[in-house]
Amino acid sequence: MTTRAELTAKLDDFAFQKVNFGGFLMNKRAKNSHALWTRNSDKGVTELAILTTRDYGDGNIYDVAAFTLDGTVPSDVQRELASEAEALADRINLREHGYVYNQLEPWDGGGTIWISKKPEFRALSRPDTGIFVIPIQRLYSEPRWLAWVRENGQLHTAIVYKP
Repeated sequence: MTTRAELTAKLDDFAFQKVNFGGFLMNKRAKNSHALWTRNSDKGVTELAILTTRDYGDGNIYDVAAFTLDGTVPSDVQRELASEAEALADRINLREHGYVYNQLEPWDGGGTIWISKKPEFRALSRPDTGIFVIPIQRLYSEPRWLAWVRENGQLHTAIVYKP
């Protein structure tokens, strides 16, 4: 089983990032992510806590996950957020809010990515206590690991599907 420390070290290697974030525009995503990763020291890998899941068929699976940068989401907070995420997913279409997070980019869209215009699930976050929530469109298996980098006060995240 891969550990957080092992994944954090693996992300220093461009080839590992290429496996996880490459494949589009001559590996531009992997190059950009690797550059962001290597020029910052405030970074790491954390484990996701899946709050709710919706399967729309034909491989279209969407999750809402919570994470902290330095450990696991406390179980009482996870239960509360799961209830809120479940209720929200019952009211609005999670499929319209999920994002792939397949490169290190602003967790909230940074105002430049379409996901920034869909804040409902991210609004469940509690950044003041270090708990963040993201809606995810699955690319492969259930997402477990999230890489993060903080640069100039902005949190960047990406799902690591292939640890």
